[in-house]
Amino acid sequence: MLGATTSCHYYHNTATHYNSYFLAREGMNKFETELFQAHQDDYNDVLSILIPIDTTVTLTYKEDLDYVITKASRPIKFHKSSDFIDECYLLVGWVRLYKGDYENALTTFKFINSKFQDENSRHAALNALLRMFIETKEEANMNLVLDIIKQQKTPYNKENTKNYHLNLAHYFRNNNFYPEAIKHLRVAADLEDKKIYRSRYYFILGQLHEKIGDINNSYVYYSKSRKISKTNELDFQSDISARSMQPVNFDDQKQQKKIDKYFEKKLKDHNYWDYRDKIYYEKAQFEMRKPDYDKALHFFNESVQVSTTNQTQKGHSYLESGKIYYDQKQDYIKAAAYYDSAVQNFNESVYGFEDIKARSENLQELAKYTAIVEENERLLKLYDMNEEERKEFLEKEIEEEREEIILRQQYAVENEKKKQKPATSSSGSFSNQESKEFYFYNTNAIAQGKAQFLRNWGSRPLEDNWRRSNKMDFNDNQVNLGNQNANNNRRNAQGEKNKEGNEEGENEGDLFADLKSLDDRIAEIPTSDDELAQINTKLGDGVFGLGKTYLYRMKMNDLALENFFRMVKQHPQHEMAHEAAYLIYVICKTDDSCDENVAKNYLISHYPDCLYSKILVNPNYIKETNERELYIEKLYTDAYKFYNQGNYNESDIKLTELFTNYPESDFEIKGRFLRVLLIGRTTKYYKIFKKALEDYLEKYPDSEFDEIAKGMLQEINETRLKNGYIPGRYHEYNITIEE
Repeated sequence: MLGATTSCHYYHNTATHYNSYFLAREGMNKFETELFQAHQDDYNDVLSILIPIDTTVTLTYKEDLDYVITKASRPIKFHKSSDFIDECYLLVGWVRLYKGDYENALTTFKFINSKFQDENSRHAALNALLRMFIETKEEANMNLVLDIIKQQKTPYNKENTKNYHLNLAHYFRNNNFYPEAIKHLRVAADLEDKKIYRSRYYFILGQLHEKIGDINNSYVYYSKSRKISKTNELDFQSDISARSMQPVNFDDQKQQKKIDKYFEKKLKDHNYWDYRDKIYYEKAQFEMRKPDYDKALHFFNESVQVSTTNQTQKGHSYLESGKIYYDQKQDYIKAAAYYDSAVQNFNESVYGFEDIKARSENLQELAKYTAIVEENERLLKLYDMNEEERKEFLEKEIEEEREEIILRQQYAVENEKKKQKPATSSSGSFSNQESKEFYFYNTNAIAQGKAQFLRNWGSRPLEDNWRRSNKMDFNDNQVNLGNQNANNNRRNAQGEKNKEGNEEGENEGDLFADLKSLDDRIAEIPTSDDELAQINTKLGDGVFGLGKTYLYRMKMNDLALENFFRMVKQHPQHEMAHEAAYLIYVICKTDDSCDENVAKNYLISHYPDCLYSKILVNPNYIKETNERELYIEKLYTDAYKFYNQGNYNESDIKLTELFTNYPESDFEIKGRFLRVLLIGRTTKYYKIFKKALEDYLEKYPDSEFDEIAKGMLQEINETRLKNGYIPGRYHEYNITIEE
């Protein structure tokens, strides 16, 4: 009987281990390998330690995952006594996790941990739970699992220990706790047998050490990664990163030249032609270590210009340039342009994208108000010049803009040349040499020639004697008017033909087409007091906008104060000057660079009628104001109620209190019209009522009761005025003027 049981158990183990479980495990290994290979790494950011579980990606492998779960489920159904059932359940749980079926994955892993005796399977299930809660960012549950793991009496085996540390390294990397990530990843890397993964972990350790400024260890781990790397991509990335992090004495010119020579060699190597953007990027990172920020900016720019298909790499080069202008040079306008370009080249999966985008938006706001300030300052400067000075200033401005356009054109040509991969063959046949040298076969030479022509001569139509300012034809030193007219007609006809036919003579692609003319620039200069006031108002808008941007978006109190002080000094009558004075007071309450009491007294003395001043003088102002407004509303409501009840004397008393104690209140106009109606109800004479209506219309010509009052006035004709008395004191009108 015992032998039969043993044979049966052996059968189930064999059938499971070498059939269904084997196929399921192989299917899972195939899926995870393909998932790893398909993952796109961003080598300018710390690589993901574990491949993120993204259901939009994993569900594209639905058939592979379904195959795994089909094979793994078979032993659970037909070979329940097998020793490999727990491993089958583990595979089922992982399939559910990869599919995003977290609830059933949780149930499966908890079942394994509670129902099976095999410690390795139970530990693997706890690791899987830890991974799931890291991916779903459920830190409370993650900490609960960690507490359970710490209570385990049996030590983890090598595989489970490695996976435990990988999970924690992955968690700390994702949350920017780099020292903790390093601690766990070191353990995991040493336990990893497969070189393809160990080289990756060493590379990530190099990146993590670089992040915390540990250059020496960064170089060590990049070098380790390069020595055992099994892929061309990682070999290149680890090699180039190791060089940029290589320990160097920057006073030793030989060492620097050696590294520069390495980078130059890489740049000339045709095998790395499409990686030149990364080489320039690492070259810039090397310059940042000195630090030489101008050289770094140059190489980041070169990285952008030689970029071919790697948009993310281009985005990082823009981003690093933006950081230099933001943090080191504090040129926020240039930083804005680079951050904007970075956002345009990144996709939302780039780590920290939301923060980069937020800073870009803040800088764009800053650039907008800076442009407003600079443009209106320019116009005020031109306003103060005499005519000769203006012309000289604007002509110089136009010339500088033309030079900039030409330089940009030449720069674009040079950059286009950099992207063209040279022929690898060293042979130079006659035909090849001819095609390179013949001008009109070379588009770059044509573009350069056009730029040079525009620099020297400007934009000119295609015509005879194009260099002459006076283009008349001369014959025997006599002006031949007939020939001149004929030539002019020919040129006009040719110009029309070019315009209609879009031929070569047309000014197509004129570099200066969008350049503002001298007359247009002169027309923008204010010529009247009203125009001057508008310019000053716009300037005030820009200064105040800058102050608020620095305060609320950039969190830079010093620059915010600088602009708010400028606002109250140079634009004290601006509609937002009182708010600028109040924001100075708000900043000074927490900033030692200015005196809170001085700011408070300035606000109260210069803008006593603004709400901020009233609150500072009387902290109960809002409460008292609300109570006052409620009382005013009650006075009017009571007056109207008494009017409807025919108690005209009490109504008049309430209105008198309203007008006497609370002039220019929100109920002033309503109350005045109610007083007119009271006169109509109480006077005996049309003449008195007419005078009351006329006075009301004169004082409040655009009130909400304007049409009603005019209608009443039209009813008082000459016959009624002659009779004098109002029959029934105007009771035919029953006007509603409720709130």
